[in-house]
Amino acid sequence: MNKRKIIVLILGISFIISCKQKENSQISEIETWKLSWRMIENSMEDNYEIANLQFDSLRNITNNIDRKYLLTGLKSKNEIGKDEEIIQILSAQDENMLREICTSEFLSKFEICSTIPKEKVENESLQNELIKMYVDDQAVRNNLMQNIIDKYNIDTTEITKDGGVEVDERNRNRLKKIIGEFGFPTKRLVGKDAIQGVFFIIQHSDGDKQWQKSQLPNIERAVENGDLDGQKYAYLYDRIKINSGEKQLYGTQFSNVDPINKTVELADTENVEDLNKRRMKIGMMPIDMYKKYMLKNL
Repeated sequence: MNKRKIIVLILGISFIISCKQKENSQISEIETWKLSWRMIENSMEDNYEIANLQFDSLRNITNNIDRKYLLTGLKSKNEIGKDEEIIQILSAQDENMLREICTSEFLSKFEICSTIPKEKVENESLQNELIKMYVDDQAVRNNLMQNIIDKYNIDTTEITKDGGVEVDERNRNRLKKIIGEFGFPTKRLVGKDAIQGVFFIIQHSDGDKQWQKSQLPNIERAVENGDLDGQKYAYLYDRIKINSGEKQLYGTQFSNVDPINKTVELADTENVEDLNKRRMKIGMMPIDMYKKYMLKNL
């Protein structure tokens, strides 16, 4: 075999190996994602021993664990009394991650969390107003957020629990004025909880679909800046598409919901074959798990 043929053969083998490595890496990424959500599922069902084992497996696979997976794993360890392991894991986190996760009540007993300064915002008055709007938005949907109410000392006699359409319109009109005066709110300006409220007000702005659509780039920037998680963008994107009579992309919206027979179908969706890949990329749970919890809540 001449030298040229040997070189071609070596290059061919290298190419095949490279493809196999890439394929294995992709499989590993998908399996890691599925493992993470199985851990969350077990934690939600109070199977903390199993969730703890899955969290340990996840930590052996990767050092780059998303905040929601990290919190779920720490909660599972807390439920089964593994405080020493929690301390070790917390000690390995940087200040930014600690600031994100130490707001969880179950972590407040650990000394390392007590050293993290509380969130400071530039406009506390605006924060309080947006929090109140957020509480109203959820209250008319039968979600009384007691933890938020307690955290911000909301007067429960001022919470609006009826008249969803009126609350949505009032919140939307006020948010338009706030954006006009301050620009789109940021976590630095009003804090993480208030930004969550801003998202839900926009998500529930079907009464003004044109304005709702105009806010999608703002939500996208908020995700890019770390003020919101990627799922929020997916939910708004799909809602806008379905409201416009187009196909959704992330599978967040359902049609033909039958609460009696406990069946749901996805609304029209682009390229269903790759739906889980898109959901994984943006940080969402597998579609079968999402359907399962949708049916459970019917």
